[in-house]
Amino acid sequence: MLGNPEINADWNHKWNTNLPFEIYTSGSTGTPKPHQLWPQLLKWSAEQTRKHFIKSDNLHQLIALPIDKAGGFMQWARAKTWNSEFDLCAPSANPLLEYSGKAKVSSFTPMQLEGILSNPISKEKLKEFKSILIGGAPISVKMEAQLLKEYPNIYWVHTFGMTETYSHFAGRTLGENEYRLIDDTRIDDSPLGMRIKNPCTHDQWVQTFDRISVLPENRFTWIGRTDFTINSGGIKIQLETVEREIHLQTNWPLSDFFCWYENDAVLGQKLVLFIRSNLGPVPALHFSSKYFQPKHVHIKESFVYSTSGKILRAESAQNVVK
Repeated sequence: MLGNPEINADWNHKWNTNLPFEIYTSGSTGTPKPHQLWPQLLKWSAEQTRKHFIKSDNLHQLIALPIDKAGGFMQWARAKTWNSEFDLCAPSANPLLEYSGKAKVSSFTPMQLEGILSNPISKEKLKEFKSILIGGAPISVKMEAQLLKEYPNIYWVHTFGMTETYSHFAGRTLGENEYRLIDDTRIDDSPLGMRIKNPCTHDQWVQTFDRISVLPENRFTWIGRTDFTINSGGIKIQLETVEREIHLQTNWPLSDFFCWYENDAVLGQKLVLFIRSNLGPVPALHFSSKYFQPKHVHIKESFVYSTSGKILRAESAQNVVK
């Protein structure tokens, strides 16, 4: 049962009367915005998940992701579609630490798995699961190897998706590099990045900023992002949004600082700030979201600029970021 009875009643009413749900996008394809999800397509997506990514006869789920975001909401929709039990716990860095239920299926972010693996109690509880979906961020090579070695009886799938496609439209089993598309899904690699369409997009192309390599037999490999949105522990952070907040607080010229990222074993990508040495000491900064707080500040004498005066971020960060 959902923690908020009013939400539970409202969602059940929409589900039973085929009214759309409104869930905010994560920012993968631009500024987060409300997106309508229709019950008949939620059901289609849930059945695709069961067909392609679940290897368990027991469909009892643990929902450990925010229920008002696409990841947790889709778990609820799957439970409704599968007519299965589910347990709901507050999202945390280690959702298994206090959990005592009997779920066999769940979805975790790499950051949550890092927390689970760091504690002997939660590590032991993880063995009770049969199918686990990993989403929200890239997974480190080290963690992937550990999961395969210590939990060979769990069917691990690293998923690929976004709110605009209702959920994942592709996934790869751990140990493989290639993502496989679910049914009736098409992709191509446009100059801006991957485009995707399937029934959940009403067969309209949705543009992403993911650079991929398209392979035969409905497969692809992921190369990286093409825009200035980073994924830090499953949270999408738009660098230009953070920069605007910094500019408003400091009045620094936009040509003298920029935000970028460093690879991180836990977060995937961590937010960092580059400033030119002429700006002097960094003042205390206050952000509208705690996720906008840079994890580190790099000071450089100069940056690399384009002919139009824009900072070339990757080139300017070269030999500094890991």
